[in-house]
Formats: sequence, C-alpha cells, structure tokens
Amino acid sequence: MERKKFPYYPIYLDIENRDVLIVGGGNVCARKAGTLMKYGAKVTVLSPEVSDEIREWGASGKLKVVLEKYGESHLAGSAMVIGATDDPCVNARIARDCRRRRIPVNVVDVTHLSEFIVPAIVEQGSIQIAVSTGGRSPALARTLRETLEKTIGPEYSDVNELLGSLRKPAKKSLPSDHDRKRFFDRIIARDIVTLLREGQSHQAWTIVADACREAGVPLSSELEARLRQ
Repeated sequence: MERKKFPYYPIYLDIENRDVLIVGGGNVCARKAGTLMKYGAKVTVLSPEVSDEIREWGASGKLKVVLEKYGESHLAGSAMVIGATDDPCVNARIARDCRRRRIPVNVVDVTHLSEFIVPAIVEQGSIQIAVSTGGRSPALARTLRETLEKTIGPEYSDVNELLGSLRKPAKKSLPSDHDRKRFFDRIIARDIVTLLREGQSHQAWTIVADACREAGVPLSSELEARLRQ
C-alpha cells in the first residue's frame, strides 16, 4: 500500500446512530468501543473471542457482539471500521477491503493502513480540542492533552454556550458576516473568560449584555437567565 505524502485533514464526524464495526475483542477494542458509544455510534464488535467487558456490553444491549472470524461480508452496512486485532495479516485485509468498498478505516497503531486516525481529545462541556501528532507519537499526543486539560476550564464552556445562544439574534440584527464577527470579537476581547475564572460571573454577563445593547442585538433568554442569577 502506498505511503502517505501529505498530513491528515482534521475533521469532526457525526457518528450518532451510524453503524461502526470494530474487528477485535481485546482491551484496545473495549477502549475504542467505549469512546464510540459515548458519541452515539451503533457499535458491532467482531471477534471469535471478546473480553468480559465487551461481553457484558453485548448482554446489556449497549453494542452487538458477533463471535466470528473476520470476513469481507461483515463490512456490509458499516459507516466506519476499526481494525484492532493482534494479527497484522487480518488488519491488512481489513484495510484493503474497506478501501475497496470506500469505507473509512482505522487500523490501530498502523498509520499507513489507516484512512483516518483518532486524536487525543480534551473535553470541557461543549468545548472539544483534538490533539494529533499525525500518528507518529500517541504518547506525545496524550502529554499535550494533559497539558491542555490543566488550562481549559469550565469557563470556556460557559462562554461557548452563551455565545451560541446569541448567534440567531445577532444574525437577525447584524446585516453582514463582518458585523457579526466584529460583535463577537469585541465580546471575547473584553476578557470575560478571565472574569469567570475569577468567580466574577455577573460582571462577565453584564459586559456581554452591554455589548448586545451597543450593537442592537437582543439579549437571548440564556443571557437573561444568567443576569438574574
């Protein structure tokens, strides 16, 4: 298989209610399955043997377990496939078969067989930051994630939720993308994140409300509720 010449293109995918097949039944598979289920995927685990954790998930209906060896026919209907077996030959077959069927495939820890790679993820409420080293160093990606987790606090999610509630009012009141960009940039520039971090939430929300009035943007119900707190 031809080696990559270019880096991976960063993208977020909606996998809610999408069929995702994981081939392999060990601890790595369990970790991948747990993450995929967290994002709403309909997971099927394919392997002659599976870990106790996967077996329990199957028994409870959280995912589907197929106790069989891999065959290309198992790919039918899959929106995404992850190869997580301990057999390099099987992993290579999975990658080949998926590419032929145009199904996105990731082979764990084998970058050149993968059409996509899974980043280390920092989550804080509605904020997500994906960290990737292009598959070269998962250990470094984890270190970067841990560093960011110490920096990105809940105040970022609070601001994200509030600004999201102002998007529709701003779109109705401000005529151009440039005007809306300037409106939101001015709010961010007033350092409301720092105020929230310091516990001065009412002052932060008052600043946002003042910015809305200055720009002629109606206050959202979310902002009004926060001002009443």
